[in-house]
Amino acid sequence: MVFPTGTVLAIQEQKKRQDLECGQLRTLVRELERKGLQRLIDKVQEPVAAVVIMACNRADYLERTIKSVLKYQSAVASKYPLFVSQDGADPSVRSKALSYDQLTYMQHLDNEPVKTERPGELIAYYKIARHYKWALDKLFYKNNFSRVIILEDDMEIAPDFFDYFEATAALLDSDKSILAVSSWNDNGQKQFVHDPYTLYRSDFFPGLGWMLSKSIWDELSPKWPKAYP
Repeated sequence: MVFPTGTVLAIQEQKKRQDLECGQLRTLVRELERKGLQRLIDKVQEPVAAVVIMACNRADYLERTIKSVLKYQSAVASKYPLFVSQDGADPSVRSKALSYDQLTYMQHLDNEPVKTERPGELIAYYKIARHYKWALDKLFYKNNFSRVIILEDDMEIAPDFFDYFEATAALLDSDKSILAVSSWNDNGQKQFVHDPYTLYRSDFFPGLGWMLSKSIWDELSPKWPKAYP
């Protein structure tokens, strides 16, 4: 069978278009599969820990801490979701926290009067205790995180902050005698540090940048003190 020249050219052009469309379709399918797989990975990848910055009424301090955290957290954001928990209604702190898209803002409003139990006690200690319990209950029980790192609003973190907590998370989970993992060391200054890889175990709670597990919080939450003793 012999086809006219025009028909042959038309068939060839049609085949080219079909080959091009098939190639585009294959590329689209691969891209959709890649994105779908990435979404699945993101969905099933459990964060190492939530990071919460505890704030009240110091917007300038909060800003410095947020910038310090974001400097190193941005590359590992999926592992360390960032929160700011504000106690009270200071408008400058709320505005500052809400100006960052990279974090989730929480606000603790507690208008219940404080009744101190001992003479001379500071009301502020009761308010701080309430705020901590509220924030940790929310992160562990409502957001269902397995670990939470607590920072105060006047801290700046070190470059290895997140690597340190990722490396010690397994210790916190496996050794039930560990209350918390802390990144703070009163003597952690260059002139005193002889081995940057040394990890100390202490019976003194250092606080100030510490990671707590949900299993420990299950034990502490019901008996959380009304105020700092």
